[in-house]
Amino acid sequence: MDLRGKTFWEMEKEAISFAHKNENFWIRQSALAAVVNQLDQNEHELDLAFKAQGGNNPEGEVARKNQLLDAFFTEIYRLGRKLSFFAKVSGDKTLLIDSDLAESTLPRLPEKEAFIRCSNLIKIANKYLAQCIDFGITEEGLKKLSEDLALLEQLQPSIGMITNDRKSAGRSILTLTAEARSILDKLDDGFEGLVDDETFLNGWFAVRKIKGRHRYDKAPAPSEGN
Repeated sequence: MDLRGKTFWEMEKEAISFAHKNENFWIRQSALAAVVNQLDQNEHELDLAFKAQGGNNPEGEVARKNQLLDAFFTEIYRLGRKLSFFAKVSGDKTLLIDSDLAESTLPRLPEKEAFIRCSNLIKIANKYLAQCIDFGITEEGLKKLSEDLALLEQLQPSIGMITNDRKSAGRSILTLTAEARSILDKLDDGFEGLVDDETFLNGWFAVRKIKGRHRYDKAPAPSEGN
């Protein structure tokens, strides 16, 4: 488990604990209750996925491939950010569009389609290589990405990313983390829109702020006479 993943998972568990300890503020709101339930299920899957990654699950081969995919997709995403940075600095609007890639995109795509997107981005980076040396893109780095992609494409389909079965422990940690971020973002809006209690809101956003997520520092209303 890498530090970034562990930190996010700890924040998610802390957010769930806070929500359930204060469920009297939201339990009667069916829309909020449904999303909290989604977060509970997501955290359970993340727990299983992290255990599988550690080899404590019979789906170890699947977990291993998902781990490799997570690492590779992260490198491809960073490559896209470098190209986007160069595009903005140089004013290349075409490259800015071509390099547009959200962090959650690749894990959500079918594997074959995700690999095509990765291959295309590597080709684009090679095209701009001479101009992007100062932006952290190197010939050796692109060669390594191409080699990693070729190795991933050779892995047996039976060791591929597990289907969308919600009970499976083998879904990609990166996919589950992206899903958790989306669920937490919904709860941020839902709690602030449907819960009137300032103490609850301050507590919820304090949990989210501790782990480097959302910021909530709404100042109290001034008292009369000030």
